[in-house]
Amino acid sequence: MKKITVVKHEYQCRTCRTKYTSIRAAKECESRTREKKIYRVGDLVKNIEPRICYMPYKYQNYIFEGRVIRILGPKPSDYEYEVKWLGGVPERIKGHVFEYEVDYRCPRCGMQKTALYYAPELKKV
Repeated sequence: MKKITVVKHEYQCRTCRTKYTSIRAAKECESRTREKKIYRVGDLVKNIEPRICYMPYKYQNYIFEGRVIRILGPKPSDYEYEVKWLGGVPERIKGHVFEYEVDYRCPRCGMQKTALYYAPELKKV
């Protein structure tokens, strides 16, 4: 039997703690803009896009009101967030963003649920 040892170097962004294999990629990530926290834990918020309740035989859209229970991030923004919510504006893309975990009750079926949302997807009540 032979023992194989692999040494692996990783570099971490100080802002989002994402690991990269090169110094250049980590520095590039660190130089990205950082979104401001718009909501705080405990804020009452409302979603903008309707969700679908999968209650048997009565699928319907609804908009909920809920509370922010946790803030995740900052983390690098993904393609959907940049295109859909930021409109692909070059000054705003490729930044670090926060995700908000919202606890709400479905107005259709009454179930308690949680979901993750970005700041532009919510508005304060």
